[in-house]
Amino acid sequence: MKFSLSFFSNLLPHDIFAEKYDFLFRLVRYAEDHNYHGVWVPERHFHPFGGLFPSPAVMASAMAQYTNRLRLYAGSVVLPLHSPVLVAEEWAMIDQLSKGRVSVSFASGWNVKEFSRLGQRFDDRRQRMWDGIQQIKQLWQDEVEEYTLYPKPYQKEIPIYITAIGGLETCYQAGLHGYHLLTNFVINDMKHLQEKIDHYRRGLRDGGHEWEKKDIALMLHTYIANSQAEVETVAKDPFFLYQDSFLNLMNNPIYATEREKRIARTYTFNKFSPDYSLLGTMETCRKLIHDVKRMGVTQIAALVDFGIDEPNMIASLDRLTALAGEWDA
Repeated sequence: MKFSLSFFSNLLPHDIFAEKYDFLFRLVRYAEDHNYHGVWVPERHFHPFGGLFPSPAVMASAMAQYTNRLRLYAGSVVLPLHSPVLVAEEWAMIDQLSKGRVSVSFASGWNVKEFSRLGQRFDDRRQRMWDGIQQIKQLWQDEVEEYTLYPKPYQKEIPIYITAIGGLETCYQAGLHGYHLLTNFVINDMKHLQEKIDHYRRGLRDGGHEWEKKDIALMLHTYIANSQAEVETVAKDPFFLYQDSFLNLMNNPIYATEREKRIARTYTFNKFSPDYSLLGTMETCRKLIHDVKRMGVTQIAALVDFGIDEPNMIASLDRLTALAGEWDA
């Protein structure tokens, strides 16, 4: 089992952008110094939720100069919003800057406002993602006759992931094409996660690929404490603010009453802790990691920037580091 950090910050009105980036880079330094596998950075536009990350390429290029060992993951590039040629050039350049530490997860996108504001078609986005990935692979492998990509990637083959939030067909197609998989529990439970992994492996089998050589990364909200009571004291309010921003992005209806809102928020928190997240104790988190590993997950992408203050998050990471060491033993 590999352990990485994942970023997807929500911005609050009082936040100072430069300080938020400084905080993230201190966490990157922690990961570099404590033998984590990599760091995941997303893409999001026009909203406080994920608003620090309009360009995963820019963030990854900065991290390339800040680190020497960590794997640099785009999680994800919303490919239908971009020119595949420019995406191929940018990530080949970052691969050179990082001496071959790049992996890219592609997504089709789901927020229609992003597409309309960036002047892109929404309806055919899934097919354009698959077509764009094929074009990028051909450019990276110098298989396009009309023109040549510069620079070439440092790696012989940059690992490609597909981001699959809910769709089983996306998981199957990812496997059929021989790509790796990135997923989460945002709209899933354990049963659905197993279904996604099963569909992915069926796709790998039908495509003639060996599933043992493929990575299944699972993003999990992470705050590990000495007790569940401490988790609720430290993480509950930041997590609710984070989830409220996500629900706003999803255009969730406004709650009719404050009581209804409290019930909904409590349900949301309980869904993610401790059965569907690393919001728990060493014992509950160890069990969850064991359970998802048994299902086929090979990488934990620990989401750590959802509002917990730095001292508490560093203490949590110390516990996660200890847990990660158990899987290395």
